[in-house]
Amino acid sequence: MVEETIHHASPPGSDEASPGHDGAPTGSGAAATSRRRFVRAAGASVSLGALAGCIDLGGGGGGNGGLSIGIVQPLSGPASNIGEQKRMAAELSRDLINDGGGVHGEDVELVFGDSESEPSAGRNEVNRLISQENVDAVGGGFHSDVALATVEVTSQNETPHVLDEPVSSDIVDKINEQELWNVFKTTPPSQAYAVGWRQLISRFQEDEVGYFPYEDQTIALIGEDTSYGLSIMDLMQEEMAEIGWEVVSQDEVGLDETDFTSLLARIEENDPDVVWAVQTSSSGAGNLARQFAETGFQGTHFFHNYGLTIADARETAGDAADGAMTLLNAGRVDPLLEEQGVLSAWDDEYDADMTGSAALSYQNVKIIAEYVRSFDGLDAFRSASVSDWEETVISHDPIPGGTGHIDFQENHAAAWGSTDTQPALGYQVLSGELNLVWPGEVATTEIDGSVY
Repeated sequence: MVEETIHHASPPGSDEASPGHDGAPTGSGAAATSRRRFVRAAGASVSLGALAGCIDLGGGGGGNGGLSIGIVQPLSGPASNIGEQKRMAAELSRDLINDGGGVHGEDVELVFGDSESEPSAGRNEVNRLISQENVDAVGGGFHSDVALATVEVTSQNETPHVLDEPVSSDIVDKINEQELWNVFKTTPPSQAYAVGWRQLISRFQEDEVGYFPYEDQTIALIGEDTSYGLSIMDLMQEEMAEIGWEVVSQDEVGLDETDFTSLLARIEENDPDVVWAVQTSSSGAGNLARQFAETGFQGTHFFHNYGLTIADARETAGDAADGAMTLLNAGRVDPLLEEQGVLSAWDDEYDADMTGSAALSYQNVKIIAEYVRSFDGLDAFRSASVSDWEETVISHDPIPGGTGHIDFQENHAAAWGSTDTQPALGYQVLSGELNLVWPGEVATTEIDGSVY
């Protein structure tokens, strides 16, 4: 999940908790008044029961009375392939819920909106979903800049909103600074990458994995010159200092750069124990991995943040990537998905692998349905205040999902950083495939040491 907006696929964590709060959002009114807002405004002079008896409240259920969830994804544009994966997963989640009896005895309906990877399009689609499709809640999300725009719309309309994949911590800052208490953010922020690498390196050092343990404990950092790449590289420097590792070099590379031979030759002269890089470009990541293997490093591990999770990058690297480690701040946790019967259902329905983005989308629909179930009924949910919604989400027990156990904190961000919440996931690349090897509690295979 990258926060580098519209140009990259988001790599599917710490936002600090903000002080406690209460009350509803303070934004200006939207063009169309939602049923939720209308009920609350009328409640000062007329009881809900009397109101329901004299007018048709309308709204909700997409016209069939069941829970209607608007899902905003990039279904066209540069990230449409990921948007399609997310759509497939959301529909599977809906079907599993409905096969299990729905929510309060009613089917869940999904209404999709296409963000086109653009903030303005995302805002327009959320407006349409609320004012025309009359959805009960909004989910989905991919790019951080789109999310920053759409949360304003749902807040103005006091519509429950759970973002599934945008990474940027700016979203949580905005929720708390502007008191957008209807909005919750699921995916861990960029800091989860650096924290995950610190945890992984500490464990590898302790368990003597591959070329570990190292006496000098030196690391060279390479960062793509985007806000995503540079911010994570800066965070890595801080996390490495915490465990006594020395950063011997720190280099920026262009987003479209593919020739790293001179850079790697210079880095090799410093004889680092680990070469670490962060990239979102598949061609950049693949070529860096291939050229690393050609440079002549001895006893040095190659770690790559996000980029090698992309199949095209691994194809470009070929066998040169064997043994490389790559990491996601949140991704598909197979043991949890297997317990819920999701992987078998996915395989029955689709002829494609379930991606981390798909796992997040499956999870998004599931947790929204779970929170709505906590109300006495659909009418109780629809007439609830934003404060009621907020309290329900924050006080809910952790929900097993696709990327871990979802447990929202006071700052409206889901907890992360451990196998009890949402762990960062480490993969070893072998023969072009990703093998989940870390943390051990959720690993699906053991590390192959024969490649070192």
